[in-house]
Amino acid sequence: MNRLFWALTLFAAGALFTAGAAGSDTLPAILARMDQAAPQLHTLTADVAMDTYTAILDDHTIEHGKLTLERSGKELRAILDFSSQSDPRVIAVMGKIVQIYYPNLKLVQEYNFGNQTNLLNQYLLLGFGSSGTELAQNYSISGGSTADIAGRQTAEIILIPKDPQVKQRLKEVDMWIPHDAAYPIQQKFIQPNGDYRQTTYTNVRLNPPIQEPLALKLPPGVKHQSGNQ
Repeated sequence: MNRLFWALTLFAAGALFTAGAAGSDTLPAILARMDQAAPQLHTLTADVAMDTYTAILDDHTIEHGKLTLERSGKELRAILDFSSQSDPRVIAVMGKIVQIYYPNLKLVQEYNFGNQTNLLNQYLLLGFGSSGTELAQNYSISGGSTADIAGRQTAEIILIPKDPQVKQRLKEVDMWIPHDAAYPIQQKFIQPNGDYRQTTYTNVRLNPPIQEPLALKLPPGVKHQSGNQ
């Protein structure tokens, strides 16, 4: 379940990659930009740099991958491809289904959230075109510091989950929003035990053409395994 939790957080940031006009960087102004920009997101691609920190070992794992996202109405399809890493995997969210494919093992784990879609939506409502208003319904939001990240001036916002079930696994999310946009270029997901995952996004393309509906492409002979939520 912990691996699945981290898989979900990988997609939470990309959802807010929607165009926004520059403006005041008060918290209400940032959320208003998100409200205005949310309906404009249909597809997205980005490069991802991910730092996974394990507190008990004081260990950092750095990975690089590519994110592709497609949103139609309330349905979300997204693929995060880490196949170029030494421990390759590809993570896909297809509506209520989350899949994690391990090429070296010729194995795909599938998680069907079914009636637990509220838990899934709590993670995904961090973004994927959701508005600032929707975020405020599910998270207590406060302003943080400013920072220069990847050469861009950003304002930090801090999200604390309201749902007790989500709060058991996710203590806090920090997001850094550029002054001239409505999306984060960096997010940090912090667990109660001190573990965290920090993700930075570059080469972001908003609404690029996608030739066919997103799907996890698997070679013949891959074993399928049902996971536990």
